[in-house]
Amino acid sequence: MSGPSDLDALTDELRRRHGLHTLLLYGSHARGDETPESDVDVAGFAEVGATIRDARLWCGTYLDAFVYPTAVLETTPDAELLKLVGARVLLDERGLAQPLLDRIAELERRGPPALTADDAQMRRVWAHKMLARIRRGDLEARYRHHWLLYQLLEDHFALRGVWYRGPKEALASLARDAPATFAAFERALGVDESLAGLAALVELVVNA
Repeated sequence: MSGPSDLDALTDELRRRHGLHTLLLYGSHARGDETPESDVDVAGFAEVGATIRDARLWCGTYLDAFVYPTAVLETTPDAELLKLVGARVLLDERGLAQPLLDRIAELERRGPPALTADDAQMRRVWAHKMLARIRRGDLEARYRHHWLLYQLLEDHFALRGVWYRGPKEALASLARDAPATFAAFERALGVDESLAGLAALVELVVNA
């Protein structure tokens, strides 16, 4: 994507292809921190019966488009739509985009539902149990090593009652607000990562 003309062309194509009346640009291209490898992420709304996923290479850039039924614009948004926080409106033929974005902003401000005590304890125990199984060192253990690293990022936010917004925003948030945990992720995900580094990360995440 090189500028507004590309966005206009994309909007026209998606409107013709899917019958869109509303289109929102979100993610890195909306925030202005995209890289040459970044997808173009858009959410459209049309008179469709079920959500459509339109993922393809578009003009040399990967497109990831969701086309939602119009009814989604008029209902209480769920956590899936938090990705639209800060979205740019590209098309709004019915004046429904800003009211939706306002409801999503309110959902973000309220935060996620609190974990039950049992769920929080389950996540803490699971992390330690996984760590014990990883110490076996076999193929399954190496698979679990990656599984645990993946889950720990989400669990850091869940155990603290904060929305998890995907790895890019989550890691940026850790770098800003929890530098010790960010540094532990850097060590655990390093080329020469050690089990000791992973164990230290587990302690930082689960001791919320």
